[in-house]
Amino acid sequence: MDGQYKDSAHLDDELISVAMCTYNGEKYLAEQLDSILGQSYRNLEIIIVDDCSTDNTVKLLTDYASRDSRVCVLQNESNLGFVRNFEKAINSCSGHLVALADQDDIWFPDKLRRLSEEIGDNWLIYSKVAVVDANGVEQNETFPRVNRLEGQCALSLIMNNCVTGHACLMRCELLQVAMPFISDMPYHDQWLAIVAASRGKLKAGDEVLSYYRKHSSNAVMRSKTKRNISKREHVVSKFKAVSEFVEKVLKSGILNRSEQYLLEEFSEKYIKNERVFYNFELKHFLLKHSDTFLGLFNGRKRYIKKMCRGKWYFILLPFS
Repeated sequence: MDGQYKDSAHLDDELISVAMCTYNGEKYLAEQLDSILGQSYRNLEIIIVDDCSTDNTVKLLTDYASRDSRVCVLQNESNLGFVRNFEKAINSCSGHLVALADQDDIWFPDKLRRLSEEIGDNWLIYSKVAVVDANGVEQNETFPRVNRLEGQCALSLIMNNCVTGHACLMRCELLQVAMPFISDMPYHDQWLAIVAASRGKLKAGDEVLSYYRKHSSNAVMRSKTKRNISKREHVVSKFKAVSEFVEKVLKSGILNRSEQYLLEEFSEKYIKNERVFYNFELKHFLLKHSDTFLGLFNGRKRYIKKMCRGKWYFILLPFS
């Protein structure tokens, strides 16, 4: 992919790649594909990687590919999972600008045109999204339910994420830095946002440009489904996941020196949750650096209070 920045006057001539992943998505796939192929920005390639679907997804995809030369369908020989599948799709793109697409959302006709006009020299721009239910009926809710950040804010994206993959448009400069580590990360969109924010090149667009379809089968909803485990088991699992993610970000080397130092200090204090009732060291640290680490959240003191409850809190107070 060519790394030269082109100004917005020539964007109509610039190829935009759409990296799309599918898995048993036949129910909503046609509506999503129609919304992508119907973009007012016409110079597109749509790279679709199917992760061993067992329904009619591949048949539907090949039918679209036979009717529109912009569609390229790749099929995995074994199931990769959604992060590695997106990694494969992104690596197969040839455009300098790359958009991510899920299989069940709906794009507004001017989505790619508006994002390409607004990205400037940023590495990643993400739009607002509206929520619809399984039947496509718009819902009165915000997604995701955190503040929208931009600029130099990498450490505020460690604990949660405001950048939804299907709302993004990215420059290949971002991918050159992010892709060597993406398969180790739990969520590809969160990692891409962190890398862009580590360079101060994350931009929050002001327009709603797509519908996020909320239903029981999509990846986000599956991850939030109530689990048949105790609160303590859930907290311990989350603690382990955050600790491992922080370690991976530290090892990637993408942070500047001051951010690296602060995240190392956070990690040293956070790991003490494993052996205390309440982590006062972490509390004082987060209160001091709340703007750096907790930019996503409004009720920061309440969030800190919950975050500093150690393993023994849930052993001694299992029903809290």
